[in-house]
Amino acid sequence: MKYNPFNPNSVVSTNLFAGRTDYVLRIMRKLEQVKKGMPSSFFLFGERGIGKTALAKLIMSVAEKNDSQLGNLNFLVSYYSADKNQSINTILQSSLNELTDKISPKVLDMLGKRLGSLLKNGKFSIGAFSIELKSAEEKTIAVRDQLISILSNLIEAIKNVEEDKKKDGVIIVIDEAQNIGDIELCAQLFRGIITTLDVKNLGNISFLLIGYESALNDFFKGDPSARRQFDSISLGVMPIEEAKEVLIKGFQESGVTWDQTALDNYILATGGYPHSIQLLGHSLIEYDSDNVIDNIDWDKAIHHTASELQRKDFAEMYDFHGKVSAKERILDALAVAWQPLSKQEISRYAEIKNIYQYLPDLERRGSLKVDPETGKAVLHSQLFRIAILMKIIDKIKNENYLSTLIKEKVEIGKDGSVQN
Repeated sequence: MKYNPFNPNSVVSTNLFAGRTDYVLRIMRKLEQVKKGMPSSFFLFGERGIGKTALAKLIMSVAEKNDSQLGNLNFLVSYYSADKNQSINTILQSSLNELTDKISPKVLDMLGKRLGSLLKNGKFSIGAFSIELKSAEEKTIAVRDQLISILSNLIEAIKNVEEDKKKDGVIIVIDEAQNIGDIELCAQLFRGIITTLDVKNLGNISFLLIGYESALNDFFKGDPSARRQFDSISLGVMPIEEAKEVLIKGFQESGVTWDQTALDNYILATGGYPHSIQLLGHSLIEYDSDNVIDNIDWDKAIHHTASELQRKDFAEMYDFHGKVSAKERILDALAVAWQPLSKQEISRYAEIKNIYQYLPDLERRGSLKVDPETGKAVLHSQLFRIAILMKIIDKIKNENYLSTLIKEKVEIGKDGSVQN
């Protein structure tokens, strides 16, 4: 049975990671400064399936690899994915406790003597436990001071142990930031920690937060001044050449050859979304029967992938099983037209008078994008388009659905396909 290196149900492995060079170099340069005691933190944001966690995984790997070709970075790194409505206190406590598994017993013993009740049995414990602390502000200050104490002693310890166990500093990665229940407190908390450590000449600290743009806005709303400590990095879709590189790496690892013209033509279907690329790559290997990825394999894989995404990513962007609402009619019109449409055109073709009340939500979901210059809307991706057409094709053929649009913009092929 042929090995399939594409795994759409997990984070992309570092050996299949491709592209994103500008992002990687930008963050690595800053981490080289953190190594020298100049703190720098990041908020990596973007829509679902854009590859945020995969990029963070690569950064983490490089940051603790101590590779001479990659800046000799040798950080103590933790990763934690926030649960829905989880408090930042418990998140940071879990993050710190993950670090204890990478610290030598000698360092842990030394920290235990310095930190007292904050470190028991090799595990950290933070929180505002005193009944005298009544306000949320007092509790936040208490927790901040505990974290500063822990991180100050930790950074000092890992920088001054025997040579073969020394570390450059600490990197704490927090994923799914939109799940943090008290995210409005986070920016001020982190700013206080970073600033204090910097003043103590222990600025070898970096926080990497990962989430949606809404989380970024909520984070800085709590303390706009934190923008000085955090670089906001917007992760967009992959350029086509980088998307091809991902698939080619997978094809090579699987031991198959491929039709380059077919790859050039069909890669556009993914829209540059890393998760869609992984899912499509997995389907291509599964459908291939002769170790050559050709047009037939692509056709089967694209339709299978679109069907899979109906149940997964696209389920949050379009209701494939419920009653057709105004939002679905808007997306149906964009799917059939498969070209940018003005708001006036969408309104006429979808037969919806006031589309302005629906477009912002559709844009937030990632279902469509609106060009800020032309004001025209376009669908998420070709795969999303195919998923929608699979749902509405019978309605188009049998019920004259979107008849005005089809009459003016498209034609229906003999096989029932929608042709522009």
